[in-house]
Amino acid sequence: PVSVGMSLDIASIDTISEINMDYTATIFLRQRWTDERLCFDGNKSLSLDGRLVEMLWVPDTFIVDSKKSFLHDITVENRLIRIYPNGTVLYALRMDLTKYPMDKQTCTLQLESCKT
Repeated sequence: PVSVGMSLDIASIDTISEINMDYTATIFLRQRWTDERLCFDGNKSLSLDGRLVEMLWVPDTFIVDSKKSFLHDITVENRLIRIYPNGTVLYALRMDLTKYPMDKQTCTLQLESCKT
């Protein structure tokens, strides 16, 4: 098993609809894990182009109960990949999402990963 650390920052809650019982938010999701196959000699990290994420294993993280979510992409997808000499991978992305329900006083945001 691979241990994956996560952090999530809510950048904004943009729209709240009492009629549709939903809201729209922008979040920054960061995930960190170690893949020993990516170890290299040196003492500095490597920042990679976000398009190279297709060549790496990444956790299949999804937002539970989301009506719709997508990666933010003005000119290119907002992704960051940094690999450290010990094989630790930092994978960060910016997402826009719509979640429901809003019929409770507290709103939870659940993240899960699907084993593939």
